Amino acid sequence: MTAFPEEPTNGSGPSSSTIRSSVDDAPFGLVELDRSGRLVHANTTAVSLLGIELLTAESDLYLADLLSDPADNLLLDDSLRIARLGSDVTRTFSIDASGRRRYISLRCWPATSNEDERIAAMIEPASPDDQTAEIAALIERSATGMAKVVSSSAGPNLVAVNEHWTTITGQDTDEALGLGWLDRIDPIAVDDFIAALADSLATGSGLKGKLRLLHSTREATRQWISISTSPLEGNGAALVFFDDVTEEHTAAQWAAEVTDLLDMASDFVCIASPDLSTIRWANDGMRHCGVIDDTQTLTLDEITSGVDADFLRSELQRSGAWSGELSLITSDSRLIPVQARLVVHEGPEGAAEAISLVATDLTQIAAAQQQVAATEVRLDALVAHANDLVALVSRAGIVDYASPAVERQLGYSNGDLAGTDILELVHPDDLPAAYELLASVVSGPGANDEAELRVVDSSGTYRTLEIVAHNQLDNPAVAGVVVNARDISERIAATKELADRTFLDPLTGLPNRDLLIDRLHESLRRARERRLLVGLLFLDLDRFNVVNESLGHKAGDELLAEVANRIEAAVRPGDIVARLGGDEFAVIVGDMLRRGDAKHAARRIGKALTHPIEVSGDSAVITTSIGIAVSDGNDEPENMLRDADTALHRAKEKGRDIAIVFDDNLRDQAVRRHNVENMLRRALEREALVVHYQPVLDVATGQLSGSEALVRLNDEDGNLIMPGAFIDVAEDSGLIATLGHQVLVASIRQTAAWNRGQVPGQQPLSIAVNVSARQLTDPNYPDEIRAEIFEAGLAPHLLSIELTESALIDGNPTTERALQELKDFGCRIGLDDFGTGFSSLAYLKRFPISFLKIDRSFVSGLGEDEDDSAIVRATIALAHGLNLSVVAEGVETTEQLEHLADLDCDRVQGYLFSKPVDANTFQNFLGLRWTG
Repeated sequence: MTAFPEEPTNGSGPSSSTIRSSVDDAPFGLVELDRSGRLVHANTTAVSLLGIELLTAESDLYLADLLSDPADNLLLDDSLRIARLGSDVTRTFSIDASGRRRYISLRCWPATSNEDERIAAMIEPASPDDQTAEIAALIERSATGMAKVVSSSAGPNLVAVNEHWTTITGQDTDEALGLGWLDRIDPIAVDDFIAALADSLATGSGLKGKLRLLHSTREATRQWISISTSPLEGNGAALVFFDDVTEEHTAAQWAAEVTDLLDMASDFVCIASPDLSTIRWANDGMRHCGVIDDTQTLTLDEITSGVDADFLRSELQRSGAWSGELSLITSDSRLIPVQARLVVHEGPEGAAEAISLVATDLTQIAAAQQQVAATEVRLDALVAHANDLVALVSRAGIVDYASPAVERQLGYSNGDLAGTDILELVHPDDLPAAYELLASVVSGPGANDEAELRVVDSSGTYRTLEIVAHNQLDNPAVAGVVVNARDISERIAATKELADRTFLDPLTGLPNRDLLIDRLHESLRRARERRLLVGLLFLDLDRFNVVNESLGHKAGDELLAEVANRIEAAVRPGDIVARLGGDEFAVIVGDMLRRGDAKHAARRIGKALTHPIEVSGDSAVITTSIGIAVSDGNDEPENMLRDADTALHRAKEKGRDIAIVFDDNLRDQAVRRHNVENMLRRALEREALVVHYQPVLDVATGQLSGSEALVRLNDEDGNLIMPGAFIDVAEDSGLIATLGHQVLVASIRQTAAWNRGQVPGQQPLSIAVNVSARQLTDPNYPDEIRAEIFEAGLAPHLLSIELTESALIDGNPTTERALQELKDFGCRIGLDDFGTGFSSLAYLKRFPISFLKIDRSFVSGLGEDEDDSAIVRATIALAHGLNLSVVAEGVETTEQLEHLADLDCDRVQGYLFSKPVDANTFQNFLGLRWTG
């Protein structure tokens, strides 16, 4: 009989199991690192070379922690990145080994079967000369400006620089070496710069700032670069990073000059938004006269009077400009008459971008008009029927007159307050503010001030009044201080209630997302000013829905309230705890000196939550996954929220109950996932998925019994993409349902076609299709499968639905119903990767499972590892005891096949028989039998 072709197992280095089992006593150092660079294993020689203790499962040691030179972090990150991309790379580093500086050569490569992107590395002794050459290579390859400078008696000696220097300055790199690069620095600044750099090199500290340069071919050109240094090992050497910031500097300088010019103008000038809803900018003239207050956000309507706002908007929309007389309103309610011109400014596409107002003061003309109407001043000041309370008070604070509104606002009859000391009406706690208001107003003619004071009404209840006082003592028509008061008690209460509802979480009383963002703004600003760091922690309670569903939503609320209390108790005074919704919390860790402070805070919180929580008479144990973002203050809150959320997702992917700090690797991963999602969406739209089939054999007969459907993706360049590159993105983005449906349809139809072919000696072929948890939560999913099976003409028992334990972990009732419906219909239900997850035995009892699949990690150790052999033997015995069949995957050797046959395994698949192949290649396997 014909045998299936053998396929070799590819690999790019020794596997994790090989490192741990074979080379612990090797004469060279060998270590294994996880995706973030954490040391997870080290042999005896590596422990000696690195000067560390033997690693344990609880060890939290990163290779970067051992580096003695901060600049080596760049080389290490680059080495790990190259290794993760599948290449072999060797670099030299200096480390602190048991208190001594030592140089090592580090060779990195990706580990075999590297689903979690682990990296293997060989460590050998090295010399400083090796590292110097690698730094030179790094400078040459850098995508931005980079150089190396060494202190010398003649000055800062440039020993290496890349071509970005030539691009910016026009000076060849050969000419720049030595002291030649100093010729390009503006003579005005060169001496100060050399002194600062020399001090930096001598002390081993960093240097950061801007520097003006001359261009070698354009004598009149001044260019600006941002420049920073990072000290290398020992004093006297540093890496220099630089970039061209000429355009940003020039634009900022021009804007400042225009602003200074407008500030010096005698006219009032301001810029408003196209709909007049916001004053974006105002010159000093408007500030000095009191029209604009930087502490308030004002509209053009609020600072102008005398022209109907709707008419003004209509005129501006019709003609693009308006001229006329109006009044500007100051913060103390004075009116400044002006001759104004408003102009609409349009952008490149013709849309209105802003409206400018230029106004000339007409106060002197208005003053002449007021003299004509002097006899009406007293009547205008004491409006008898105004809604607001108007009172006239003497210099000593005695009420001479109060308008009839006093009865509506405070319940006093007309004339009751005459002769009363106004301070006797003020709440004792507000007396200092009242004294300050009165003293400020009587300090000079025309003085004005305002305050919010609590004043007692006729019933003895205190009402909050918004009071504006004007000094009219020198005005013979008034001869007193005019007080305008408005009752704002209801507004204050409503504002407080609204603020509580708007910015506080009703369950825990913690700040919500909106208030968190506001506080994060402030924390970032403070960090910039004080040169400190800010940490943002995103927390998500692990499997909170289990508590919610088992104990009820009331218990869930009690649990969330207690979690909030514990988080607040675990953080420092001044740190801000917020609830974002559901079981998600956030913590702002402000004023940090070190990046590690955020992780320390995460550990304290995690420890505080590990103790059991009593809720509704039951005890619950909760853990939390934490994502951490750290900023020096130069980030936007939205970016920190995004980065912390990305780190949180990574923490949950890595097994939960851990904290992950966002770094460049996660940023690259986020970009990759975004690109993959876009590629996947396009592929689904054009149905570019390709289904490959891996043969499944009957162990007893060696006959082909079916296949497992495995999806591939053809990208737009015709490359075949493996599922490991896009399945996780499909799950997170919700595209897995569409992807799974296309795979299901193609697989069922292809299998039905093979069975209709009636190849001699071929038993009916089955097809196994992997299904995600998201698909099973769709109540219509069983109907879709039934419809497709009937359409294709495939017997239901020939379709196997394979799912992992993670799909069952949440115990969704819809999932349970869907599986039972499919089982009742005749489909077979398989539990994939059995034994690698949680609570497997409970799933066998609860769900309608037909067969188990033994994970390849156990099959690979058959006959070599007693634990693996025992697990496989126990799994087969358990399955057969429950009347379940068993499929072993990952069979790669005849010895493994023989062991499985001896253990009565039912079916097998793996590279021993064939890798997954396309439908045309699989057609050649029909009717064949494996003979060994």
